[in-house]
Amino acid sequence: MVMKKLFFLGLITLSFVSCASSFNSEKIDTLKEHRKVLKMTTELNKLKLDYEKEKANNVELSKKAADINVEANVATTEFNTTNASNTVKDAKTTIKRLKEAKSINKKLAKSQKKLNCFEKKIAKMKARLDDLDKKIKFVEQ
Repeated sequence: MVMKKLFFLGLITLSFVSCASSFNSEKIDTLKEHRKVLKMTTELNKLKLDYEKEKANNVELSKKAADINVEANVATTEFNTTNASNTVKDAKTTIKRLKEAKSINKKLAKSQKKLNCFEKKIAKMKARLDDLDKKIKFVEQ
């Protein structure tokens, strides 16, 4: 009789320990998921910061490009054919301004492409974070 009581007591203890370990396992899994979310949130914040820096750079390049494009347009319309030497000088300065405008416009296009890339990465990261948040909330309930 005593042996049966000890056996049932041992069985109950063993079942309690196994249940407790499964609860701990679930908590560990949710904590790991929380860690993933925090890591991804950090990456998202870094992407947003890089995006804002590039956005500021883009605004600066846009202003510069607008000014240089206006100068290049004015330079191309101011040719005077009365004096050949002045026409050559005007042509050289016009070429210089057009090359400068081309360079700035190229940098501006590159910056805009970079901004679009950042926007796509940020959108993907937000979608993944939302999915993880849904999983974590589902597990917690």
